[in-house]
Amino acid sequence: MEKIYRGKNVEECLKNALDELNVLEEEIDYEVVQEASRGFFGLGAKEAEIRVKFNDKYNINLIKNFLSTLMSFYNVKYDVEVNSVRPMTVYSVKIKSEEPLSEMIGKHGRTLSSIEHLISVYLNKKNDHHVSIFVDVNDYKERKEEFIKKMAESAAMKIRRGAKRVSLEPMSSRERRIVHGVLSRFSDIRSYSVGTEPYRYVIVEKVKTGIRR
Repeated sequence: MEKIYRGKNVEECLKNALDELNVLEEEIDYEVVQEASRGFFGLGAKEAEIRVKFNDKYNINLIKNFLSTLMSFYNVKYDVEVNSVRPMTVYSVKIKSEEPLSEMIGKHGRTLSSIEHLISVYLNKKNDHHVSIFVDVNDYKERKEEFIKKMAESAAMKIRRGAKRVSLEPMSSRERRIVHGVLSRFSDIRSYSVGTEPYRYVIVEKVKTGIRR
């Protein structure tokens, strides 16, 4: 979002922008397009103009405010870290608490995925471009990712020891991509996904002669 604001001076331009957008000054960046000019005996007078756009602080504050409301339902002490992975488009959120927060994670991380989706919908309604967000609670996703990588490597070893096919448990599209990424390092093994969501899973097989990955 970029928009021009005008006023008698730069200060008035900025006030007009903050009032209309209903944001804090830290949440926007602006550049002066032109300074105000009185002209010559009132002729050719010009208003000041500034060009305004949101910055990462805008989305970071939206995320923190959303989480503040959400976490009030869990009634626990927590810390949240929000980082911009790619300016104004991708954000990483890490929630830490001494409480296990198992209700917030849910079975197989499904509640956490739903929370991530809700924040994403909220952010995209507040922006005029697509915004992606990745949320983790007490390093659940980080630990899950390491587990999935080990599972993929274990499946590869089973194939190399003689198993014809290994079917892994149903996973999300993100988790399946992790599996495919790990197995892509094994030139003699191929992997592909079958089934329909949310029960889609990965099959691991030995590459047959004459079949390319």
